[in-house]
Amino acid sequence: MDYKTPALFLVLVLVMAAITAGCTSASAKNVTVTAKTKIPAGSEKVTHNATGGSSPAHKYIAQQLASVKSDNVVWTTAYRMFSNLQSTEYIHPPYIVDETDGIYKFDCLGFVDNVLMDADFSSYRAIGNGTTPSIESYAGYFGTLDTVTPDARGWTRVAHPADLEPGDICLWLTPGTLDNGHMWIIAGTPSVNPERTSEVLVRIFDSTDAPHSGDSRTGAADTTGLGSGILGMTVDRTGNTTGIYWEGGESPVVGERYKTIVCGRLK
Repeated sequence: MDYKTPALFLVLVLVMAAITAGCTSASAKNVTVTAKTKIPAGSEKVTHNATGGSSPAHKYIAQQLASVKSDNVVWTTAYRMFSNLQSTEYIHPPYIVDETDGIYKFDCLGFVDNVLMDADFSSYRAIGNGTTPSIESYAGYFGTLDTVTPDARGWTRVAHPADLEPGDICLWLTPGTLDNGHMWIIAGTPSVNPERTSEVLVRIFDSTDAPHSGDSRTGAADTTGLGSGILGMTVDRTGNTTGIYWEGGESPVVGERYKTIVCGRLK
């Protein structure tokens, strides 16, 4: 096709980028939130028997995760959303979140933003420096954290995948691109893949259009959006992250090498 109008060509490029891009790190200013249901403080532990969702895989995973022993507020909030889920879709802004009806439609950034807004709003605002944070904002904030001493808001950086705990927030980032990253929240305890010992397997919560292995979105009516699957994080001899197996334990080739991969923990 001969694009004689540069402006038209630019618009078409941006439209195609939006269609093909993965999780966006663009600021999610347009968020539709309706019927927001607040769970009373301290009640999360007694709601772990919830098994919402539309597929047997989702119900099974929700039941398994109910045994996770964690009081991390990020984990309890993410698990509450996962358990409450009735309808979901992977979409870029504007997002749609209706907790009364269990509707969660957002991308990976929108999911993490919504969790952190509920879990610790002051941290959410701090990461974005008073505005809606981007993936770059999270990466920059986590990158400055100490691995031992928490900052003023209680955050530390988790350097090694083997040390991850439920509720930790992780991301990979390719700065300066349209398809520039992904974010997820740790849902379970990591373990080393016995078939390839450089891979640490971990169950996660995320919003995606490409499910992982052992995924709750398998066989569901809604095959994209909020769910839980197994991600593989590759490590070097010192235990530092070097890449990602999108389908943990199953992907034949590691991806996201030489990109920013960082995790933060809120206590």
